[in-house]
Amino acid sequence: MQTTYCPTCATSFKVTPVQLGQANGWVRCGRCQGVFEALLNTMPPGTFNEAVSTLPPKEGSTNPSAFQRRGLWLFASMGLALVLIAQVAWMGRHRLFTQISALQPVLQSVCVPFQCEVTWPRSPDVVKIEHSSFSEVPTGGYVVNLRVRNTAHYAVATPALELSLLDLQDQVVLRRVFIRDELGLDDHLLPLREVHGQVHFDLVTADNQDITGFRALIFYP
Repeated sequence: MQTTYCPTCATSFKVTPVQLGQANGWVRCGRCQGVFEALLNTMPPGTFNEAVSTLPPKEGSTNPSAFQRRGLWLFASMGLALVLIAQVAWMGRHRLFTQISALQPVLQSVCVPFQCEVTWPRSPDVVKIEHSSFSEVPTGGYVVNLRVRNTAHYAVATPALELSLLDLQDQVVLRRVFIRDELGLDDHLLPLREVHGQVHFDLVTADNQDITGFRALIFYP
């Protein structure tokens, strides 16, 4: 049995190991209801004044260690949540760029120190060629007409066009790539919209190379 005293009202009393173990050594004075750590306020044997009942403090309410642990856990949880939100936002920054116009300058300014890029998302799977044609112009040169559709519910970057000209054996005679500016298109395609692009150009082929067909492919450089 240990003799201790209340640092608030100076009442001394005895505590048992069971009482000390109930709240990690913290006890409640039966006179003034003050809470203190018994082992830090011990008295020499024979100086016991009066015995009063001791009450263990309420769990978690007066134990500084419990408060500290709870605060650290809450701080760590909030930190992890913020990191997760930041990662998700970073991975989906291109989608945020398209869906929330007010965030566009913010995202672009954040990217400057990291030398990253925030722009319209490149989604080749959602952009479909609705129609394409290649023909010779009577006045000279050739013309390509292209009609593409964005099937997504969000804006995407405008892809480039790869045009392959074929001979009778379906072999590639010439291959040309046209970027969006050459096709007369904007830098992005609006959601669920269809756009038409056209480009005129000249070709120089060998005399034995007859162009009988073509293939059109859209891609992101």
